Amino acid sequence: MEPLGWSGPDTTGILTPVLDAELEEYLLLAYMQRVQAEFRDRKLYPWLHEVWKRATQLKELQRRADQLSSHMPGELLGIDLEREQLLRAAPDHGRIAAMLASVERTLPELKTALDRGNGLREEYQSTIRCEPVGLLPLGAQEGWLLLRQGNEAVVYAYEVPKVRAVDVAGAAHFNVRTRYCSTYTVGLGYGYGQIKAELARTGPMPNPAVFVFESTMTLPRIETFLPLAKQIAYDWAVGAGC
Repeated sequence: MEPLGWSGPDTTGILTPVLDAELEEYLLLAYMQRVQAEFRDRKLYPWLHEVWKRATQLKELQRRADQLSSHMPGELLGIDLEREQLLRAAPDHGRIAAMLASVERTLPELKTALDRGNGLREEYQSTIRCEPVGLLPLGAQEGWLLLRQGNEAVVYAYEVPKVRAVDVAGAAHFNVRTRYCSTYTVGLGYGYGQIKAELARTGPMPNPAVFVFESTMTLPRIETFLPLAKQIAYDWAVGAGC
């Protein structure tokens, strides 16, 4: 997914010429402004993970460039027969230096955005109350997530697969598969117990794991509330031994 336009310094090779420095700075500034605008709207994903991924790639690029620079010989000029060794010119590290300068301009901006996003994630997650509805089955690796805002509860079927991707800090929700099911209106005469009974009656699981999530803050459901709920559900599932 490419949610934002700037691609940053090339991370697929380390000898690709970099953009004009002034143009690159302008594009980076525009990228950062768009990320911060999403954060101001309380929209964390996929932008927070995107920033983390870019920063990680650039750190690896920096490492590989330093390694290559230390092993790159200069141009062969001749042979010293008396000493039995090759004569080489001083290595030209101009391209690598330009690329490293580009990375060094970019990484601090990405780190600032990443710190900001992680801080918001922790803040928003602290506003979410999660509790199971009724008794949990022995395994909580699949079931239902009820995301409530106001008197509306949006229901998602969820599953934590047995084969999971490598855990990334703050992104375990990628290991939880969800599928929108339905939306219920919650009131005095129709609560979570009735919703669970309806799900058990119509769904494939006779005693499903059902978790309800309520936040004291209004959060964008797709970009923030659901990913954070999936993170919490993942922690429950792993804790249950899935």
